Amino acid sequence: MVIEMVYVISKKGEVLMPTKRHGKVRKWLKEAKAKVVNRAPFTIQLLFDTGTETQPVTLGIDSGYTYIGFSAVTEIEEVLGGELTLLDGISERLTKRVKYRRARRNRLRHRKPGFLKDTKREDWLAPSIQHKLDSHIKFIEKIKSILPVTKVIVEVANFDIQKIKNSDIQGNSYQEGEQKGFSDLREYILHRDNHKCQNTQCKGKSKILEIHHLGYWKKDRSDRPSNLIALCSHCHTANNHQTDGFLYGWNPKLKGFREATFMSMVRWKLVKQLNCEQTYGALTKYKRKELGLEKSRQPCSLFS
Repeated sequence: MVIEMVYVISKKGEVLMPTKRHGKVRKWLKEAKAKVVNRAPFTIQLLFDTGTETQPVTLGIDSGYTYIGFSAVTEIEEVLGGELTLLDGISERLTKRVKYRRARRNRLRHRKPGFLKDTKREDWLAPSIQHKLDSHIKFIEKIKSILPVTKVIVEVANFDIQKIKNSDIQGNSYQEGEQKGFSDLREYILHRDNHKCQNTQCKGKSKILEIHHLGYWKKDRSDRPSNLIALCSHCHTANNHQTDGFLYGWNPKLKGFREATFMSMVRWKLVKQLNCEQTYGALTKYKRKELGLEKSRQPCSLFS
């Protein structure tokens, strides 16, 4: 049986070591010597003077696009650990926000335009990526507010996305993408699909071809070539997009590279902003096997 920790803050607001002495905590609360300041994770603040001696606590973070793995340890035990699931669907939320904002601002036609003054900073990131980065920073600061963390180690990764897509790529091929020689993405997709409808059951004779997002049914509207396919106007209909249509459930030929893109873009920003140490997944895997530990996912409800 795993005994959950109770996190403790001193009377002056300093972070102390957590405790497993639930009986002592109940006594303090009953005698009004402590108060509850947070229920998830359960944190109390002492109302009497105490010492502030603490042990060194190392926080390990497994950064990622969808999940954040974390473990805080002393020299003898783990005091906090688990996995946090990040918010999904940021791109769709931002698209909806843009629509409402545009409608609202269209009612202010009498105002002078202000968009010409807007400039992007050198460290600018796409809003969806910035949200993921901010979530990492805020979560780590949240842990620091309940534990006396003395060192932070972040596991980062470096992905060669072109190598993932084509294992034989080398030399100048890195500068020559798959769309080289085509004026736009639509021209490339039509050429790749031989200017034919890719539905094998198509019986129509329409010469009008449209570009369909294969992952549309699961809200994947990315414009990477592996997520696009040519369909005729008879096949690319609203009814075929429904749950009983043939387009629903049609998976892309290649998986997306959102996770790899995220790590490639923000890994150095994460380390720089946190002023922390870094490690790599390969080293973590080696250590895990050396110690005979299994890789597991432990969902965390402490910060819900």
